[in-house]
Amino acid sequence: MVRIKDIAKEAGVSATTVSNVIHGNTKKVSKANIEKIQRILEEHQYIPSMSALMLAENRSRLIGVLIGGVGGKRRSIAQDPFTSMMLSALELEIYRQNYYMLFHMSSSSEENWKLAATWKVEGLITLGLTAEENIELAKRCQIPLVSIDNYYYGQEQVDNIGLQDFEGGYKMGKYLIDQGMKRILFLADNDIGVDHERWMGLKKSAEEAEKVSAEQWIMPGKKEFREIWMKDRAEKIKSYDALFFASDHYAQEGIQFLMDYGIEVPGEISVTGFDDSPYASLCTPRITTIRQDVMKKGKTVVRKLMSLIREEPFQEEERLPVELVVRDSVQKKE
Repeated sequence: MVRIKDIAKEAGVSATTVSNVIHGNTKKVSKANIEKIQRILEEHQYIPSMSALMLAENRSRLIGVLIGGVGGKRRSIAQDPFTSMMLSALELEIYRQNYYMLFHMSSSSEENWKLAATWKVEGLITLGLTAEENIELAKRCQIPLVSIDNYYYGQEQVDNIGLQDFEGGYKMGKYLIDQGMKRILFLADNDIGVDHERWMGLKKSAEEAEKVSAEQWIMPGKKEFREIWMKDRAEKIKSYDALFFASDHYAQEGIQFLMDYGIEVPGEISVTGFDDSPYASLCTPRITTIRQDVMKKGKTVVRKLMSLIREEPFQEEERLPVELVVRDSVQKKE
């Protein structure tokens, strides 16, 4: 493996200068030397030793990622493509920032703060924690923290990166109305945070239209209960023109249930989702949905956390834009 002194010899500078560039201490290094050293580092695919970085800076170079549970149980990454994609995006950007990621899937707020307190991390990223849990965690740990997809309606809040969820719900509502839908049903497993905002966006689009109604149903969080719940309401579901699920995962489940029950999608009822996860383009029919850029979100979350750690200003958007993706699961009504 190439060593710092090898890089220094090739660049014609001292080993100390190379070390300073690697560690970001470039105030006394010329721009030309910085560019030359960085080019040589890339050519040799130089990877700094984690232990060396920790010793040199007396820092852990570790970022903790806490994933909240669902219904008191640990989240299943295998069954949740959004979480797995987000973890991948976070790890990639954390590594690019010359840090390393530790992540844990928890099932209680008590577990969250105990783990965060015992980890020697420089910052925390949370996903799936409530606003209240994030506020408590930030108070107890007293280290930079960025949450993902939260809404803080009170005076207290934690730094957060999320989506234009209201706008996404509104866009989908306008699209369904333009396709002739008069009765639209929004389905989610809660009415807080992102799901509430998506519902409010849909509701506004319906209120602006003539003779259009939008309703909201809250489904059970566990799949086995959800299937029974859907079956008990199958006949009433058939009376709606379109179902707007809060996620593609639920939309796919809904399509499968409707098909099994003998209800044709989109022939008899249209179905839409949110996120544009892999589910959306792989199931039949392919799901019309609202797209979010998960990789961009992960990158933005890490950059926001780095700005807090380094006490630097953050210039990027904190509510990322979304877009409508039209596929096969909606049929225009005459």
